[in-house]
Amino acid sequence: MKSRGEFRGRFFTALLLAVLAFTPPTAPAQGCAQCKDNTVATPPATQRAYRHAILLLTLASGGVFIGTLVLLRRNH
Repeated sequence: MKSRGEFRGRFFTALLLAVLAFTPPTAPAQGCAQCKDNTVATPPATQRAYRHAILLLTLASGGVFIGTLVLLRRNH
């Protein structure tokens, strides 16, 4: 009978291989130049607002992700 640790190791290895196998290849973004041109044409105050919004959205989504991991870990 295999130990629990060995099972976990094989499970995570299989999970990693599955994720890598089904991850699509990267593709260039469709509107980067257009977004950059639109942002450069805006006033500096709006550019600062965009930067703050990007930071806020990144922190919020990271918080949701970490919170989910904590809840899943706690209930395991």
